[in-house]
Amino acid sequence: MREKSGATRRVILAAALQLFLKKGYKEVSYQDLIGRTGLSKGAIYHHFKSKEELLVSVFEFLMQSMQQPEVVQPELKVKDMASFRKLFLETKQKQFESFKKMQAGGTLKFNKLLFFLEAINENEKLKKIITELLAKETLFLENCFRGLKKHNQIPRGSDPALLAKALFLMLQGAEMILFFVQNNEQMENFMKTYDETIQRFFTILQKND
Repeated sequence: MREKSGATRRVILAAALQLFLKKGYKEVSYQDLIGRTGLSKGAIYHHFKSKEELLVSVFEFLMQSMQQPEVVQPELKVKDMASFRKLFLETKQKQFESFKKMQAGGTLKFNKLLFFLEAINENEKLKKIITELLAKETLFLENCFRGLKKHNQIPRGSDPALLAKALFLMLQGAEMILFFVQNNEQMENFMKTYDETIQRFFTILQKND
């Protein structure tokens, strides 16, 4: 029974996400959800007592798909720039695949992205979700830099935590592109942008060695 309940909840969340991307949060009604899921209004209320609760849960659902895939001790996998780039780009590829699967063929328009940004700014729970996600992304990078430091691949005395924050900030411009990628060709361009940003970072780092 619990497994069935969890499956129903995921159906509602996926449907809500797709509707929010298509119409925007304010324009989505419970009738839209009923039409998309085939569930009754009572079944939807059973899992989500309000539209705001559904919104927060959708963000949690979305952020789970955007998390760095679990990598056991990345500091042991990263030994040089090549292995750093390989591991990092592989995780981004997996994030993309997961995100697109949740979209189920839907596309994200710029004005709908603004809805996400506005919703985050107005809801403390959403701010906390985003903060936790960003912290995990930065920690992943930090552990990668710890691997580089262990193999003397970064300037002596460099702080992996500070390097992780610096690279994370450089990557944020490219990160936004991920939401709008629609096909494999665009994904290749996205990955190229990521790779070039990482290479520029390491070039700057080496010049300051």
